[in-house]
Amino acid sequence: MILCVNPNAAIDKTVLVNSFELGQIHRPEAVRALPGGKGCNVARALKTLGETPVVTGWVGGSAGKFIEDGLHEEGIQTDFVHFPFESRTCLSVIDNTNQVITEIYEKGETLLAEHVTAMREHFRAIIPRFAAVTLSGSLPPGVPFTFYADLIRFAHEAGVPVFLDSSKDALKYGVEAKPFLIKPNEAEVSVLVGRELTTQADFAEAAAEIARRYDTIVALSLGANGAIVADGEQVVHVQNPKVAAKSAVGSGDCTLAGLAYGFTHHFAWKDALIYGIAAGTANTLQVGAGQFTRSDFEDIRAQTQVIPLTMRL
Repeated sequence: MILCVNPNAAIDKTVLVNSFELGQIHRPEAVRALPGGKGCNVARALKTLGETPVVTGWVGGSAGKFIEDGLHEEGIQTDFVHFPFESRTCLSVIDNTNQVITEIYEKGETLLAEHVTAMREHFRAIIPRFAAVTLSGSLPPGVPFTFYADLIRFAHEAGVPVFLDSSKDALKYGVEAKPFLIKPNEAEVSVLVGRELTTQADFAEAAAEIARRYDTIVALSLGANGAIVADGEQVVHVQNPKVAAKSAVGSGDCTLAGLAYGFTHHFAWKDALIYGIAAGTANTLQVGAGQFTRSDFEDIRAQTQVIPLTMRL
């Protein structure tokens, strides 16, 4: 089993419209509401790949019940800590005509120290049961930026590998705790190395630098162009095929799920990377975060390439 930590759970609502304009009435072509937050998306993708995921984090109120019930209806197990607040809602408006996404994400309620302590203790108690753990997304207001770092240390104590996908200070402190893998984007890598990066060579060198410094695997997301991956010994470009994308919402979460699945199941390096990028790419063919079909995944997996990058490490 893989534990998916989803600290800032939400109802993820996605609407598909044509020619979106501010101040106008729109009648969506499609509307979908799902249990959301990045950890829920990771769990959904893991289930599609054949894994047994369990989602934990904080939930509360009627929205929290929707999140829990919805995951159970999908066959996904949960082990949440409950708080006396209403879980948040996140809205993604996809303009199908202009291929533009407008996102409106609630921050969520401010958690108290007692809620943070409860989650730390809960995580530490359950983590030995799992083969791996994913830590995904932003932290709710009131949760210290060192929270992911704390969970990574607890996972190290239990001998459980951690796959981290976050940003800003949560990523900065988290990577210092040396997770097994991180999945930053280009902007986040630039912040971690403290310099501007422009070319593929720049990003490859930065990924390798971070991998060596923190003894981690760096899967640098390039969006529609796949990923640059470094582990301190080698750097590769994982190139996915071009597809007729409908929505990229949740694609990064599916990539993290594929990577976690591949490495947890002891795939060869190349095959684990292909699994991650193929899952993320397959998600773009569906409207709804963390959604893809196994047939799309297999088609894309067969066309995804791992290209070694020559550089001085």
